[in-house]
Amino acid sequence: MSLINNALKKAQRQRTAEAEAVSAGSPSPIRRGKSGLPAQTLILIVAGAAVIVVLSVVATVYLLRPAPLPPPPPAAPAAPMATAVQPAPEIALPVIKLPEPEPAPVAPAAADTAPITPAATVTATEPAAPEAVAVPPPATAEPARADERIYAFIDNLQVMGVRSSGADSKVLMNDRVYRVNDLVDRTLALRLIQVGPDRLVFEDANGITYTKTF
Repeated sequence: MSLINNALKKAQRQRTAEAEAVSAGSPSPIRRGKSGLPAQTLILIVAGAAVIVVLSVVATVYLLRPAPLPPPPPAAPAAPMATAVQPAPEIALPVIKLPEPEPAPVAPAAADTAPITPAATVTATEPAAPEAVAVPPPATAEPARADERIYAFIDNLQVMGVRSSGADSKVLMNDRVYRVNDLVDRTLALRLIQVGPDRLVFEDANGITYTKTF
């Protein structure tokens, strides 16, 4: 490319020199370049050289380009996952025919029949009376006894106040207020059934009453 630029610059200088000579009207002959060739010839040479260079570059690029990759081979069809199970062939069993049994000969009926004997008489007997079974007397239930734990619980009660007014009676025991029919202790199943001015009456699950006087 530098050679082409130098040639173009020389041709431009020659044209400028000729134009100055023509404008000055000098009869002296126009000096040519060292080669002595006209400007048009130099331009053609430079253009031809440029075309050759361009063609050589294009040919080099064409020859050096990578070869196209071959297309991938087609994928093989996938094998079936499971083959069809063929049914087992049926085996025909031979049929064996049994001979039919011959009918048994029928014996002729006897002319004389055996005499019929009268049935024996059966005497009815009276059934024996069933033996008497002794029934044990019912066991008497033992009377319920008072629970000593309830006595100890009642003795430890601290009665702080009593209000005796019939069904609406109240008593203050162990920092708690109880009414009539209230459950005093769940473990002992002890219930308050009566509140008097000087006594308290309790009852357990067996119906036994306990009295605390104060």
